[in-house]
Amino acid sequence: MSNKKPFNKENPTIIPFEELISLIDQKCDYKFAIIDYEVDDELKEIAKKAGLDITGYKHVIETSGTGHSQNRHGGNSNDRMPLTMEDYFLIPYIIKNRDAVIISPSLTRIHKNKVFIYEKKIGDHYVYVEEIRKGRNKSLAFQSLRKRKASE
Repeated sequence: MSNKKPFNKENPTIIPFEELISLIDQKCDYKFAIIDYEVDDELKEIAKKAGLDITGYKHVIETSGTGHSQNRHGGNSNDRMPLTMEDYFLIPYIIKNRDAVIISPSLTRIHKNKVFIYEKKIGDHYVYVEEIRKGRNKSLAFQSLRKRKASE
């Protein structure tokens, strides 16, 4: 039986980004970190063209999301280039220094939300995906991180 406790929406546990990354691959209660409290103007404009207002949104990352990404793209996955802990530390850099970003017309399977897809070449080619979560949480939440050879 897992020692995870259900997420308490009324009293979430906010932790520093570096601490959250250190929890990857560990069982723990639901926690999240705020990567950035501000969404830049380019993202706001892209969202506006898609009929969304993301004013007041923040970039967040959750232990539940990183666990999923580790299982699918981490060291124990079958990915050709598995993610390392160092790759997760690149997320704030990828968001702010992206080479490209689009809003996906497709929806996430669980929450039925649109996503931002960021691309950045830092030696390798990184693809970072954030889910646009409306409602009272107003966040752009970590969905996935993948790494490929720069030529792919």
